Amino acid sequence: MMTLRFAPLLLFMLAACDAPTPGFRGAEVSRHVIDGSAFTVHVKGGMAQAVRTNRQFAPRIGPLAGRAAVAMQQASGCRVTRIAGDAAVLVARLSCGKGQGRACEVDAVLAGRRGLRVPVVRHCT
Repeated sequence: MMTLRFAPLLLFMLAACDAPTPGFRGAEVSRHVIDGSAFTVHVKGGMAQAVRTNRQFAPRIGPLAGRAAVAMQQASGCRVTRIAGDAAVLVARLSCGKGQGRACEVDAVLAGRRGLRVPVVRHCT
């Protein structure tokens, strides 16, 4: 009987796994799978947030950021210019204008702590 009391709490916690952070509440939501990584993407204004929803053993942030950028570009129709975050949640700045190109092409900067800047480049295959 004790476990039945906690069932609603467990369901609530599982439902919140791909919930957006407060700044993205009310945003457009879509789901994408890129090279085996599943994302729920929230787009609001000139920003996008990708929440990784699948399990991956020790994902490296560089390749993961590229896959998240593709998912955000597919969801928004805009180019990702700057991306930051970790292996679970990535937030990107979008550039929406003419000549956006294909969503599978990424040329962005991954911004990290202490001024770290890493290029994130992907080409369509």
